Amino acid sequence: MPVDRRFLSVLCLWIGLAWYSPADLAGENGGTNYLPGFYGDFGMAVMPERGTFLNNFMAATVDRAGEYPAGFEMPGILHVTEQQLLGGRYLVGFYPALAGLGDPKTGRFGLADSYLIPAALNWRWGRLTALAYEGIIAPTGRYRKGELNAGRNLWTFDHILSLTYALPYQWEVSATFGYMNNLRNPATRYLSGDEFHFDYLVGYYLRPEVGLGIAGSWYRQTTADRAPAGVETAALGEAATIGPVLMVAPRLGGREVTLSRKWLHEFNVSGRPPGDYWVWRAFMAF
Repeated sequence: MPVDRRFLSVLCLWIGLAWYSPADLAGENGGTNYLPGFYGDFGMAVMPERGTFLNNFMAATVDRAGEYPAGFEMPGILHVTEQQLLGGRYLVGFYPALAGLGDPKTGRFGLADSYLIPAALNWRWGRLTALAYEGIIAPTGRYRKGELNAGRNLWTFDHILSLTYALPYQWEVSATFGYMNNLRNPATRYLSGDEFHFDYLVGYYLRPEVGLGIAGSWYRQTTADRAPAGVETAALGEAATIGPVLMVAPRLGGREVTLSRKWLHEFNVSGRPPGDYWVWRAFMAF
């Protein structure tokens, strides 16, 4: 299957962005803006032809000891245009976020950091589909120095390339590669290091509207943090996940709705306690 030269140009551009850091630009207090399961699902790179869509993402996580529960919801809006650039369809997205952290009685609930997609391009060549975009995590969440916060008070630039390959006999392989550059937290002057993340899925369609698969991820911080004098920096973070995923696509009110649910077990974790993730996603046209 021939691959368009424009796709190779975009691939080279993504690699260049991924390894470019404007300064020794991830883990203040062991934190990260990467959430396993956000990028990985059936048809990671497959977008509708055109229109405006709800892409609602929910997740819950807790460490093995049950000490740090957290919940997130991101009711994302995607708009797929008819415009083309470099042979790919142009789309934009916005994911405002809500987060609940800690014990329900003593924890924190409120607006979290938002995920913006100002520019994305989607291509398809036969069985291969590609999606490249720049994600921007904006510090819209509440933040106060020294407190439990729903936001991290820093900007993150997330360079993403997703690929989906439709194999014979109803099989699919999808993968997302991402590289994050973090800017300095102005309240603490702490500069978190760069981060690489990889999400994958191997899935099988029992029917066109029902799929079962195995999903997972690997995350690693690639550059060290930088902190003001006298402030200890966090260790380089690393983690992997794996677990089952179920996808169904029923028709509700005459519209096709794609629903997925996955459980991801975390292992090989450094820099913070290991945990488990429960992730739900609903995708439908307005």
